[in-house]
Amino acid sequence: MGTLQENILKLIGEQCSPRWELEEYRGHIIINLPDTEEDYRAICQQVKKEITKCVQQHFPERDTELLFEVRNGSWNFSFKLRKIMITGP
Repeated sequence: MGTLQENILKLIGEQCSPRWELEEYRGHIIINLPDTEEDYRAICQQVKKEITKCVQQHFPERDTELLFEVRNGSWNFSFKLRKIMITGP
């Protein structure tokens, strides 16, 4: 796993829900959610929003695309954050 993904896993573990189980598999960052009776789609959208905000705040410039997969039982939800290179004036 690349250093960026290691740093992002650590960051998500520290700043997002401590109930999430995090791992990396074949370039994907996997977020295993605890079982819940709540609306899965709403939870996944909230997870995506939290992770996106956290990554963009701490890693505004990235030279790789980040792939995330949110899992809850038999439900899976994937999203990616594209690479962002900031060029000078």
